[in-house]
Amino acid sequence: MWWEWTLRVFAGIGALGVVVASVVAIWGLPVAVRSADIAQQAEERERKKDQREDEKEAEEEERLTVGPAIDIQSTEPNLFFGGGSFALPHPTESEEDLPKGGYMSEEYRTWFAENKGLPVNERSVRVTIFPIHQGTVVIQGMRITDRVCRPTRHTGTVVVPPSFGDSGGEGLPTMVAFDLREPVPRPWKMRFWTPDATPGGGGRDLSGNAFAKVVYLDGGEDFDARAFDLWFFTGNQDCEFGVEVNATAAGRGSEWYRVLFPGRRMTYEVAGNPARYDTSVVSEDLGGVPVLRGPRDAETPPPLVKGPFDAVG
Repeated sequence: MWWEWTLRVFAGIGALGVVVASVVAIWGLPVAVRSADIAQQAEERERKKDQREDEKEAEEEERLTVGPAIDIQSTEPNLFFGGGSFALPHPTESEEDLPKGGYMSEEYRTWFAENKGLPVNERSVRVTIFPIHQGTVVIQGMRITDRVCRPTRHTGTVVVPPSFGDSGGEGLPTMVAFDLREPVPRPWKMRFWTPDATPGGGGRDLSGNAFAKVVYLDGGEDFDARAFDLWFFTGNQDCEFGVEVNATAAGRGSEWYRVLFPGRRMTYEVAGNPARYDTSVVSEDLGGVPVLRGPRDAETPPPLVKGPFDAVG
């Protein structure tokens, strides 16, 4: 009958719809899978990108914290222009023991070194500090370490340089003075002369903490550098000692760095000032060979004129 035929038609249509839906679902399955794969790949790329950024930050942090924060180079600035005297621990017996060259010659320098000569009472060294890494390094102070002082043994020969001026033409770096007679030597800010500080002469003017204002050094391609002339005063004692520099950098905190002196020495030496020397070696001029003379009274060293250590000026 007609209604039975109608039911069969609708049943066929329903079955066809199921087949069509199945085909569509089967066709769309790879698309869904591909979409999920794409999303997963994008997520993996983001994860790897974050990982690379984390590794880069870790490398940068390691670069800033591994190894020393600063480099320290040292030279002896114009020691032969110091104007003071030098001393040998033993007497000079004869003219044959003297150098054959003038005061500025290599023969004279070799003779002086072989006889273990030292400047008397005061000595200087130039220290230049460079930051090694990116970022800012703060230089906050210096200190004396491993100090050993004893009554002077340098009484044998006084070595007297000729009279001449300073080397000229070179600006003075920051001068930092240490009086090694202090119980704990402090880094004084120093000027060379105070006129008529005492009757009969001037003195070394020590006034204030040399690091009352800290020193900032920026690292990187165009890095900063700062030079210091360190002066050491011993009075009548021979002193041997080391020096350390305090530096603070990001991610590292405060650290102390040892100064290596010229010749990669860990310590420095200054001779004491005795009352009298057994013999004297005197240079009359720069070019002539030195002459041997008899005993000689030691010169009175310039006094140290000190102000308040914590003064800022």
